[in-house]
Amino acid sequence: MSLNFMDIPTQGGGWFKPADNNSAVAILIEVKGFDRQRPTPNGPKDSILADVSVFQSDADLAAGTPQIAKGQRIEQTILARDLADMVGSATIVTLDQIPPKKPGQRPAWVWRPVASASVRQDVVDYATKREAAVNAALDDAPDFD
Repeated sequence: MSLNFMDIPTQGGGWFKPADNNSAVAILIEVKGFDRQRPTPNGPKDSILADVSVFQSDADLAAGTPQIAKGQRIEQTILARDLADMVGSATIVTLDQIPPKKPGQRPAWVWRPVASASVRQDVVDYATKREAAVNAALDDAPDFD
């Protein structure tokens, strides 16, 4: 008998802060859940629960050593809504800001596709190797039959 192991999505990774990641070479977002109008101390917000791997530099990407936050909340309106239909999927993006529509408003954060095909492939290779390592560890675990 084979068990299908899954992680229970929990918020253990704090909140995603775009300003801390705006110069990242690539961001791998694995969307675990979406809550429409989740209650927060600042009023209800659309909220994504995701595992986020941030490659801050080319060196991080080449070494396959991103900053990883499992169970991170993404609650910036545009960022959350863009990921709402991706539960159970992943995407590779970067961040950008667009000018406000009205005077006095702050610029909005938006996702942008990774422009470089080689960067995208490096992130895919990282995720594939990580998945293979997890599967190898599960294969090595005793089955207690």
